[in-house]
Amino acid sequence: MTVEPPPPPPPTDPEAAPPPPAPEPGHCPTCGAPHEPFQEYCLECGHRLPSPYGIRREMWTRESPMWLWAALLALLLVALVAGAVVAIAAARNGDDGQAGPSVGPVVSTGPSTTDTVGIITQPPTVTINPPTTTFAPTTTLSTTSTTATTTSSNANVVWPSGKDGYSIFLKSVPTNEGRSQADAAADRARSNGLTQVGVLNSSDFSSLNPGYWVTFTGIYDTESEAINALPNARSKGFPTAYSRRVAD
Repeated sequence: MTVEPPPPPPPTDPEAAPPPPAPEPGHCPTCGAPHEPFQEYCLECGHRLPSPYGIRREMWTRESPMWLWAALLALLLVALVAGAVVAIAAARNGDDGQAGPSVGPVVSTGPSTTDTVGIITQPPTVTINPPTTTFAPTTTLSTTSTTATTTSSNANVVWPSGKDGYSIFLKSVPTNEGRSQADAAADRARSNGLTQVGVLNSSDFSSLNPGYWVTFTGIYDTESEAINALPNARSKGFPTAYSRRVAD
């Protein structure tokens, strides 16, 4: 009887080979040749290097969100530059006087309820005639002056009783402050060359707001005559003078 030898043990797996050592920084992972930072290809074997340069290049491709943000930033800069150009052009147009008509304040200090304080866009050319026509109604002045009662060239004229006409108001003072300021304004008006100067109490006339001593110059039949004489009164030291109707 023969005895068979025992079967050989099964072959054992050889030990797993250790993984290749990681390439040193700055060396090609294929051939181990050194390379410069941000170098894309190895100069020895031509292998593409996994360097930071490669990462940075991938960031700026069309598929990268960084490319989209850069494009949006560029569009924003273009919009800002265009807005600045438009603003500069508008400012230059304004400096050349093409931005619109100039404005000027118009102030009224009289007791009239219809006079207002505000801003207008054009000078009041309707109510102020050229200087050449300022003294046009000289004949009317000489005619109406005969109706005023005066005692001397330095005395105040008195508004004719029952006269419904127009005059130029130089100054208004509340009656509770006394008449002295109105008389002083009348003296100054005569010294500056104005004629038919007087002081009236607005409470005596239905066409005026009551409660004021009013210094006036001129007694006119029509409003146009008073308006024509208004520039002369303003040029004689009363820039806020205005015309008003005076009636009992």
